[in-house]
Amino acid sequence: MKPLEGGRTAQIWRDGDTVIRPSGAWTPTVHRFLRHLRSRGFAGAPDPIEITGENQEVVSYVAGRVCEDLNDPFVGSERMLVSAARLLRDFHSASQGFLQRDREVQTWMLPPQERCEIICHGDYAPYNVATAEHEAVGIIDFDAAHPAPRLWDLAYSVYRWAPLSDPANPHVPFDLDEQLRRADIFCMAYGATAEERLQLPETICRRLQALVDFMLASASTGDETFVEDVNAGDARLYLSDIDYIGNHRDRLLKALC
Repeated sequence: MKPLEGGRTAQIWRDGDTVIRPSGAWTPTVHRFLRHLRSRGFAGAPDPIEITGENQEVVSYVAGRVCEDLNDPFVGSERMLVSAARLLRDFHSASQGFLQRDREVQTWMLPPQERCEIICHGDYAPYNVATAEHEAVGIIDFDAAHPAPRLWDLAYSVYRWAPLSDPANPHVPFDLDEQLRRADIFCMAYGATAEERLQLPETICRRLQALVDFMLASASTGDETFVEDVNAGDARLYLSDIDYIGNHRDRLLKALC
């Protein structure tokens, strides 16, 4: 076995064609959801294999390069941006029906959001997308999956892929004009409606605030993962980005609408 880079250091391992990673109370629900995706013909997600008695899950390895650095021309290209938006759209289409068809008790790490339209991935960012031949081909890490409107997932995805973050922050490769252009391209490739585009700035801010609230609440209970994230300044960054998006709301709406 060898550890996989990124995410939780020394907690996620690849063993041949499988990946071994920590499980949670939500993992049985997520595995049923992954089987649902496969039954709908969506091949871009891992296959669930088993949940061990050692608080670990085993899923199939999703082949492809994963990289979160949008400075990398391979990941930050317009071709990659378009393919990522289309992959998200296909995933959303495949996720439909799970809430109605699954008859077992459902447990999610993140709280469901009204309207419970589909199952959102919850963290559709470059670091959770496998790529090949300059296109997005697969999605990994479904821990944050939860029921919500598709706009809830689209909002966070646009935030991550544009990315709508102050260029003064480290690792933000594009200025505001390019961010707005990329946000429009992502929405166009996804097939966002005029109404969804109109609601996007407010929804991004609500999504980020919900993330901050969850992080702080989890850290306060002693969850080591979120304690580390808060100490690293992630919550402060999200709050700063809420202000950044609010300050440029009119320009974002003009670019999108």
